[in-house]
Amino acid sequence: MRGSIFLEFYENFAKRYDSLVNFTDRMKREGNFWQRIFKENQVKRILDSACGTGHHLIMFKQFGYDAYGSDQSPAMIAIAKENGSKEGLNLDLAISSFNKLTSVFQKKFDAVVCVGNSLPHLQVESDLLSALSEMNLVLTDRGLLVLELRNYDKMLVERPRFMPLSFKGSRGFIYVLDYFSAKIVFNVIYVDCSNNTFEVYATEYFPLGFKKITTLLEMSHFKVLNAFQDFKFSVFDLKTSDNLILLCKKCSN
Repeated sequence: MRGSIFLEFYENFAKRYDSLVNFTDRMKREGNFWQRIFKENQVKRILDSACGTGHHLIMFKQFGYDAYGSDQSPAMIAIAKENGSKEGLNLDLAISSFNKLTSVFQKKFDAVVCVGNSLPHLQVESDLLSALSEMNLVLTDRGLLVLELRNYDKMLVERPRFMPLSFKGSRGFIYVLDYFSAKIVFNVIYVDCSNNTFEVYATEYFPLGFKKITTLLEMSHFKVLNAFQDFKFSVFDLKTSDNLILLCKKCSN
């Protein structure tokens, strides 16, 4: 499953992670999407299987759902717990990789969520199938799976080296991508201009194209219901979309 370089990245980067994204704005943009799909699919209990620092989990709890979170990084889980406490919530959290979900959670979920481009950290097909199988097993019959990842088909054609800068005042992030035959190394440079210092973090992604991920989902007994490019329900386009959001349903084995 996620190798040492991935865990090391999240363990070291955890203290900076919440600065990477404006989660307040992101939750506002995504709120309608989640409430709509959960309502349409009679979702009551949710597992965020790559919960990071807990912001989606907090949002789901505030919406009134019975929500649980897991992540392989103890540092991320610790910060998620702190973030929940700030909102007056005692979050149900567990340290777990994707392939240990059935060992950690004894209950079934109406929906499993895996966002933040988390699944492409897995390198080999057997690990991907194991992860999807575990997600399937913790779902109720006809349960919902929501995956979010980058559109690697477009990314591998255009091969961007840099991503938009993200700065707040004198502090911010520079993103540099290095492409190899079977992986992309994502370098995050944290810059503090107030004291002329910087920190470099790096992690690896293993590109998952649309055809590959949908095939793996079918092999894992999921039916893909919809493919979106954003949380506004815009239809996914293989050539132009930056991101891919897959809405899937558990099938009978």
